[in-house]
Amino acid sequence: MLYFIRHGETDDNRDKLWMGRKDLPLNQTGVRQAKAAAEEIARMPIELIMTSPLLRARQTAELIAEQHPGVPAVRVAEWLTERDFGPYEGVKKTNANRIAMNTSASVESPESLAKRLAALENILKTHEHLLIVSHSGIYRCLIDSLGYQSTSKQSGLKNAEFVSLTRRCGAY
Repeated sequence: MLYFIRHGETDDNRDKLWMGRKDLPLNQTGVRQAKAAAEEIARMPIELIMTSPLLRARQTAELIAEQHPGVPAVRVAEWLTERDFGPYEGVKKTNANRIAMNTSASVESPESLAKRLAALENILKTHEHLLIVSHSGIYRCLIDSLGYQSTSKQSGLKNAEFVSLTRRCGAY
């Protein structure tokens, strides 16, 4: 089973700014969210926790790991880093900015992100119960491009929201 949780809140999340690879810590709300999520999933059979190298995801992963003492150390995976938003990092989230960002050559393409995430297949061959702690862009790519279905009916995840993912038959 593949589990996914988005990192807890940061000040930029609160202010509705795109972060991308901007390396920010969790704010107080984010720490509370991560701790609450850790308690919620404490009894899940997790073999491995993998996280983005960005601080907000690492902090969330470490708080979860504290509730899973039998799990090996959190493994940082560069390929779980959020999509590179280039000059749009720190910019207010609006529909006009989203359209401009998604057509910009300075922003990492969804295709490039999907290629990075192909590394997940090798991990799933050796780990039955994997928890990924990462970002909304990574989650959307897993759903939109790599053939995963989520227990959430929403297109995105709230901060520190936990879901289970399954592969649609014949996908990828």
